[in-house]
Amino acid sequence: MVGRDDQKEHLLEDLTVSYSGEPKVIPIVGMGDIGKTTLAKEVYNHESILRRFDVRAGATISQQHNIKEILLSLLQSTIKMDGTVKKKGEAELADMLQKSLKRKRYLIVLDDIWSCEVWDGVRQCFPTEDNAGSRILLTTRNDEVACYADTENLSLRMSFMDQDKSWSLFKSAAFANEALPSEFETVGKQIAEKCHGLPLTIVVVAGLLKSKRAIEDWENVAKDVKSFVTNDPDEQCSRVLGLSYNHLTSDLKTCLLHFGIFPEDIDIPVKRLVRSWMAEGFLKLENDLEGEAEKCLQELVDRCLVLVFKKSLDGTKIRSCKVHDLIHDMCVIEIQRGNVRSKFQSICISTVIPFKLRKVLDLSDVRIDVFPVEILSLILLRYISLFIDRKLYITPEICTLWNLQTFIVHGTSGTFPKEI
Repeated sequence: MVGRDDQKEHLLEDLTVSYSGEPKVIPIVGMGDIGKTTLAKEVYNHESILRRFDVRAGATISQQHNIKEILLSLLQSTIKMDGTVKKKGEAELADMLQKSLKRKRYLIVLDDIWSCEVWDGVRQCFPTEDNAGSRILLTTRNDEVACYADTENLSLRMSFMDQDKSWSLFKSAAFANEALPSEFETVGKQIAEKCHGLPLTIVVVAGLLKSKRAIEDWENVAKDVKSFVTNDPDEQCSRVLGLSYNHLTSDLKTCLLHFGIFPEDIDIPVKRLVRSWMAEGFLKLENDLEGEAEKCLQELVDRCLVLVFKKSLDGTKIRSCKVHDLIHDMCVIEIQRGNVRSKFQSICISTVIPFKLRKVLDLSDVRIDVFPVEILSLILLRYISLFIDRKLYITPEICTLWNLQTFIVHGTSGTFPKEI
């Protein structure tokens, strides 16, 4: 982790030192975009952690948190999940989590806790007897949460990167192992200095310049970054994100904005994302749409706008991905301005369905008890994804949607018409 090695080593020591007693809570606190999640992820996957703990589990908590979803995320790492688990209530899930961690040395990572109420809602689910050496690592922007959860003064505060560390991060993101011409170093240091020591800002602007090897391009970006006259790091980050977005091709802009229709902070399976892109008609090639989609995703990753969450076992393919919450915010704002036609998870089904020219309807994050007959009016629909909470009758009229190519059902199987 460029520029954070000292903090990483300190955290690893706190996580692995031997002791007896109840599980220790270690908060990582700092403003958004400071690198808390990256640090937590790196130590979570560190070889010393893999050796030390019997069980590791993690969950990301969005502002619209749901205790049941948090418990389900943690259980994915502690038990063998099946279709019945998602139907259970909070109390049953909490009991399952308790039992799965009992008498084990566990590491729990809770990323981005916004309030003390959320911490109170989940901490009782972690056993404290016969769990010596266990740790709970949480990240938060809220000092009150850090103080409330930290009972033994173990908080790690993350601050802005200094100029040397900012430059090291910028250089590694923009040039990797390439030799750096002196004229690029001069301009690059000017750009890195204007990023106010924020890692996301640094890597996004470096990602923008990664494929540019003309000094004029670097000078133009430096001029743009310098023109952002603000001492507010968050405002500077937002403007740099906008700058990177404006340098995308129209196809890449549309593909990036599509992340805004997914809930904040979720891990998105690439297959689901690609099917949605294809159904919306975002991709232009007629023969190899999946190959084109993979290229688009890889370019967004190379530009540091999309984060790789999981890869295939051989490391050659991206299995799931996500975007930083500040990039998610930007996508939502651009969608609201009318730069892409799609739907938001935060609005109800009755407001989603009336757009009759809709090609994609992804309701996999919304529990459905009754099949919405309004779907039948979406004559151009190509892709449907539903989450069914119980046995559901799916009307035969679904077969009249002649453009429908993909119909995905999660949860309990519905009763499908024989024509399908």
